[in-house]
Amino acid sequence: MTQQGAPRDAPVPLERGAQNAAQGPAGPAGPADRDPAARASAEGDSAAQGDPVAQGDPVARGDSAAQDGDAAGVTTPRARTHRVGGYTVVELHGEIDIAGVESVGPALDAATAGDGPAVIVDLRPAAFFDCSGLGLLCRAHRRVVERAGRMRLVCDNALILRTLRAGRMLDVLRPVATLDEALREEEQGRP
Repeated sequence: MTQQGAPRDAPVPLERGAQNAAQGPAGPAGPADRDPAARASAEGDSAAQGDPVAQGDPVARGDSAAQDGDAAGVTTPRARTHRVGGYTVVELHGEIDIAGVESVGPALDAATAGDGPAVIVDLRPAAFFDCSGLGLLCRAHRRVVERAGRMRLVCDNALILRTLRAGRMLDVLRPVATLDEALREEEQGRP
């Protein structure tokens, strides 16, 4: 949790009660707690027994920077493009916001280029999607229509669907819940 206005990765100062709890019931850490070698010796060399904390695993130790790094992989915006049948599928991963649009926009532009593009945009891997992402989808849809192509949207996230509804794009893009459903509707010639 960060303070309002503080950078996302800035450390949050602990209140006095939380500081005391962090030190444990016995007060400040002793020499065995401060020195990993002393701690391993005091614990009977638990590193050899497979203790992830003793082996220096930052996530097991509760190192928030390491945990944030793992979370950053989930939230980093990226696009994964692959072909399924005659369709270009563009999966949007991570946080699709004003900063993320720069990362995924070129993939959507490439997929919607040329004559008669057949594109399926998959939002299921997206961790976050705001009005900047909505603008990106509107641009992709416009490009596809201008080039006499087809575009389907796959989305099963209620929050993203609400954003699409608020932007009045739910009826235009007509999202479906799965990639198979999008392919099936395309094969049946549904608009």
